[in-house]
Amino acid sequence: MAEQERREIVVIGLGASGLYSAKSALNTDRRCHVTIVERRDHDQFSPCGLPFVIEGMVESFEELKHVVPSVEGHLDKLLQHEALEVDPKIKTVRVRDLTTGEEKDLDYDSLILSNGAYPMNLPITGARQLEGKGVHFVSTIDDASELLDAARIPENRRSVVVGGGAIGLEVAAGLIKLGHEVVITKRTEPPLPRNLDPEMGKHIVSKLESMGMRVTFGKGIDSINGDDRVESVTIAGEVIPCDLVVMAVGMRCNTYLAEKAGCRIEGGAVLVNNRMETTVKDIYATGDLVGTFSRLDRSPATMQLATSAFRQGMVAGTNAAGGNTYYPGVINTFLTVIDGLEVASTGYNLGTAKELGYDAVGISTKGETKPHYMKDCHTINLRAVVERGSGRILGAQAIGEDGAGWRINIFALAIHGNMTLHDLLDTELAYNPPLSQMYDPITQLAEIGLKRLRLPPRECTETFFPGGK
Repeated sequence: MAEQERREIVVIGLGASGLYSAKSALNTDRRCHVTIVERRDHDQFSPCGLPFVIEGMVESFEELKHVVPSVEGHLDKLLQHEALEVDPKIKTVRVRDLTTGEEKDLDYDSLILSNGAYPMNLPITGARQLEGKGVHFVSTIDDASELLDAARIPENRRSVVVGGGAIGLEVAAGLIKLGHEVVITKRTEPPLPRNLDPEMGKHIVSKLESMGMRVTFGKGIDSINGDDRVESVTIAGEVIPCDLVVMAVGMRCNTYLAEKAGCRIEGGAVLVNNRMETTVKDIYATGDLVGTFSRLDRSPATMQLATSAFRQGMVAGTNAAGGNTYYPGVINTFLTVIDGLEVASTGYNLGTAKELGYDAVGISTKGETKPHYMKDCHTINLRAVVERGSGRILGAQAIGEDGAGWRINIFALAIHGNMTLHDLLDTELAYNPPLSQMYDPITQLAEIGLKRLRLPPRECTETFFPGGK
């Protein structure tokens, strides 16, 4: 690109990472021109809000939409356009107008792939045959709307949710609120296995059962039965009548464009470095599409969450526009809510830490979020994963009706700061009876952990009076 020429940046996909890629590129080089290519007929939306429309916490799917204004001469949007292929040699992207069928080439100096992921289906009898005939997904406004419309039909009152991740749990809670009989199932036993240890997962199972759900974790689903419509499912040999099946078994990276462009794919995701560059020059990738690394130790990691997507987009956009910054890695800080129960985690669970070779131990405690004399005092369950010899924080989990989210944010900062149980014990947290405890469960956990690991108090290496006197 000649110095006096305008830099052309093409962004494929208008999710969180695509949007922030465009914003960061324009902030870095105010002369550049960004073209966003998006298959949808509308701008960005908040996919994390879809289950909460089903539950009724959000009034309509329209409220999840966000308009991204064009900027004359600097930002253009090609909605209802599909990117077909990339030619990295001549640096063009071929796109098709989905309304007219017309195709054209877009030139680029830098290309940012942010075309996300799509929901997986299971390779079981009936799953694909009955898509749209009672088998539903929750990844876009259109498919979530189809599920909600079907769930509101009076004759449809029995649902099976397949999957124990955040979307499955949130949708199951929403269907309960709609008056459905709900069975939730997954082939492995603990819910949220990437986030929680089994000791913490049992609290979620108890919550689901208290809501009236039938939980069949550890059994999975063998088949979906029916001719023209879903009639039943078979779980561990038992035939269970149902009207709707929700597939919430994970997302698969949309790697087709990256593969055509010659980008390296590892573990089903596009490989990027810490500048969000692919293995092909001037092509970046972000968000649900990519495999990245752990901030703790640079081991391979994935995090298909908006909180990582927008940070990756900021890095990719900055670098695509001529800047030089880096992505620090993921620690998978996570939060969901199930009928008022907050479930949060960050970093490694104990199983993952041990698989990666850490001499790790789990420390658990249960405490009150406020003094016992406050009427809205709740119990919270905390668990930290720590390195045995040093007490270094490797991960944490929190479950409770109040305060799980903000406490996990404290642990996330502790991981970012390479902190130990000693540091947590020393941390000065805010206290006021209507809002918090003087002896917070975080402090309690740190003290219990130090005792269990037999780590002595820090030695005083310097004695002084205030002001150096």
